Amino acid sequence: MVAREMKLQWIVLALFMVLSKWQHCAAGDQLVPCYFIFGDSLADNGNNNNLQTLAKVDYAPYGVDFSHGPTGRFCNGRTIVDIIGTSNRPCNESCSSFFLFLVK
Repeated sequence: MVAREMKLQWIVLALFMVLSKWQHCAAGDQLVPCYFIFGDSLADNGNNNNLQTLAKVDYAPYGVDFSHGPTGRFCNGRTIVDIIGTSNRPCNESCSSFFLFLVK
């Protein structure tokens, strides 16, 4: 009984290894050469108000969902970090950047 289970495990393992080898084979050309992902957009959406750049988002229509207008962040609303930061009161230095922007 144990030998039969061991044989079945080896067969399943061998089948898994063969099938996993095929997963990387795809026909066609690459659509993009590579992806650059810096951080998580759900947590950090950037802010470049203090930088010398042409890419600014501190004017309408950016930030239409914020109650105080555009904040210079590359998003249209609060992130999950903003929600967590404003829900854990009282907070001082641990608040999110959106909450600190509203306090000023």
